[in-house]
Amino acid sequence: MKLYHIFAYDRSLKVRWLANEINLALQIIKLDIAERQHKTEPFKSINPHGLIPTVEKENGEVLFEAGAICLDICREHAPHLINEQDSQFMQWLFYFASSLDTLSGGIIGLHVFGEKEQIRQALERRIPHQLDAMAQHLNNSEYWYNNEFSLLDIFAWQNLAYLYVDGQLNQHPSLAAYVEKVAKRPALASLKPEGLLYSSSN
Repeated sequence: MKLYHIFAYDRSLKVRWLANEINLALQIIKLDIAERQHKTEPFKSINPHGLIPTVEKENGEVLFEAGAICLDICREHAPHLINEQDSQFMQWLFYFASSLDTLSGGIIGLHVFGEKEQIRQALERRIPHQLDAMAQHLNNSEYWYNNEFSLLDIFAWQNLAYLYVDGQLNQHPSLAAYVEKVAKRPALASLKPEGLLYSSSN
């Protein structure tokens, strides 16, 4: 399976981490954003949307969006990491992939592409309420779902890591501790998450 990505800590991190957890081999192809390789040929023929991450499977099928890719991988190789029959599990997965991703992605985007005060203010008005609710849900559990590692932790962790970098978790020590602890999982540690957590840029 070929995985196309741009940055070390873009949304493809979820796919690479999941692959490490289950010992799934990936051919990693890094595109040059300065050359707009994600918007031009030959990648444009693979994914006309120009979205990252994108995978090209051995059978020729192409998938984009980290959520869809990770679900597909889990269905085939790691069903123990998902529970599609549980509406609560799926609720959290979609929350992390959409609602929270909008906030955390916006925050990390300010680090990557430059600060914009109006955007930051709009994001920061929405973040504390979300963090309060997440801290209440985690409630000293080691992992997000049934206190066992699952795909939800992969999605929760990256969103929270983006907010951790920005100092948004300073008032939520339990969430900060979760980020730091999960970062030590061998499958993630091999991807050097400290490069994200302890730097000011992506």
